[in-house]
Amino acid sequence: MKGHRDRRLADFIQEEVSQIIREELSDPELQGLITISRVEVSPDLKYAKIFYQVHGGEVEEETVARGFSRAAPYIRRLLSKRLHTRFVPEIEFVLDKRSAEEERLDALFERIRNEGS
Repeated sequence: MKGHRDRRLADFIQEEVSQIIREELSDPELQGLITISRVEVSPDLKYAKIFYQVHGGEVEEETVARGFSRAAPYIRRLLSKRLHTRFVPEIEFVLDKRSAEEERLDALFERIRNEGS
């Protein structure tokens, strides 16, 4: 059941970080359209990679990356008040470039499904 615990913690972190960004951060670099797309937690639950997407161009991506590097300790401190665990994972924010590839694959699978019908 360890995988289940990892997934629950990752889902909880994803929800809470999304809420923190929306409601509790006043950093202008983190005020754009940011989506927390997924969270990966290490098997020992000590590290969490928080993947995000920025709706904009490269300039916005760089701006948000700077904002997250500055805000990560503060976000982790807010998470520590919400998590009911012995320790809070170290967090790392990673730009999620996977969505473009996923969209391409989804379109390909849809085309294959339509050709088979």
